[in-house]
This record gives sequence, C-alpha cells and structure tokens, in this order.
Amino acid sequence: MSQIMEAVIAEQVEEDVTRSTYEIERGKPMPSKNHSRLQIRLGSEILVHYEDQFDVRSEQSLAPPNPPLVPDLSIFPAEVSNWQEDEIKESDVPLAVIEIVSPSQSDTELTAKAKEYFAAGTKSYWLVQPLFRTVVILQPNADELVFHNAILTDPTNGISIDLKKVFR
Repeated sequence: MSQIMEAVIAEQVEEDVTRSTYEIERGKPMPSKNHSRLQIRLGSEILVHYEDQFDVRSEQSLAPPNPPLVPDLSIFPAEVSNWQEDEIKESDVPLAVIEIVSPSQSDTELTAKAKEYFAAGTKSYWLVQPLFRTVVILQPNADELVFHNAILTDPTNGISIDLKKVFR
C-alpha cells in the first residue's frame, strides 16, 4: 500500500474517532450557535405565516423513498397532529429541505445531497449560508435562486419570508 493511501486511511480513521455520536448518527456536523439560531428563526418565520399550509420539522430522520438523511429543516404539507402515535423516521417526501451550512461543511457536499432529495421527489432545497446571510434555492431542472437581505420566495410552494428578520 502506498504512503499516500496509508495517510488517507489514517486521516479517515482519525476523523471518525473525533466525530461525536450526534455527527455519526446524523451524518453531519454538530450545530453551532449561529446554525441553531438560524434553524429556529427560519422554522418560526415559516410557521408564523403558513401554519395552516405546512408543517416544519427540525432534524426529522428520513426513510425510503427519501435518502437516509437528517435535514436541518424539512417542510411537509400540514397535517393534524396525533400525539398518541409517533414515528422516528418519515417516509413521506418533504416538499422542501433546508440545510444550513456549518463551518466544516462544503457547498459541494450539500449540493450533492440536493440531488438525492430531488431523486426522491423533493421540489426545492434551500442552502443557507450564514456567513454571507444568503439563501440559495435549488430546484430540479431549474436555475438556482439567490436571496440576500430581501424577501425570499420559493416558487415551488409559495413560501415567502423576510430574510432581514431571519438574519437580524
């Protein structure tokens, strides 16, 4: 085995050892303060204006036909809550998925996830860039939409939110 290959394997093993249980189970980094703040604000903004139309779920584990991932937020059609029954994994396909970029994640990594969601039937994928206070909406077979310090409008579901409130 080459020295380069041995170094790559050693780096991967070291990375797996330093990752927390949270990161291993969810396949993504531990959220930061800004990440957590944005997750709550985005979900709240959507619920305040669209609670009769949509359910916003935080950290909902997905099951087939979805990719086996855990998005930061997922948007589903509104449904009546049944507090007597619960599910760990959701097999319904989310209308939209929202991922907030963490410092250790790359855009390439997250846009690859978008393709998996689109293959399952998700209509839009929001990529939130905290550093630039920007949200990019990806859609299957469409150009990306970029929003910064403005009203974000997702054409796939009609959701509009004020990013000035989200990034205050």
